[in-house]
Amino acid sequence: MDLEKNEAIARRFNEACWTKGKLDVIDELASPEITLYYPALPQAINGIDAFKQHRVTLQSIFSDAKMQIEDEIAEGDKVVLRWTWSATHQAEFPPGVPATGKKLKWTGITIFHIVDGKVVEQRAEEDYLSALRQLGLIPAPQAQ
Repeated sequence: MDLEKNEAIARRFNEACWTKGKLDVIDELASPEITLYYPALPQAINGIDAFKQHRVTLQSIFSDAKMQIEDEIAEGDKVVLRWTWSATHQAEFPPGVPATGKKLKWTGITIFHIVDGKVVEQRAEEDYLSALRQLGLIPAPQAQ
């Protein structure tokens, strides 16, 4: 197991997919059976084609998305990235909520499972509640 190689794969995959929208990198670095688990998704995304479709949909909603890596930890076949994501709400999201033009920013952690140089799984936890608050869908807590 080469930790540095896995870290480089996770960083490149993350930047290409979530900031630059380069779908060809998915073909290069993802396992055909890749599975993504994100709390904001109603179900897991399975396979390269489904992942690409999800990414195209997100790019239409947040075309200016940027992900900044804050921390990185690697052990065995796993790489953990803690990130801050920012984007402008440019299309309907979540369902029934029209574009607001608001700048959104939230944080999260993604665990990449990498086998033989391919990402086989992404499992994330993200502060989706913060995004919903920024959209005005959930009130911010009252100061006491």
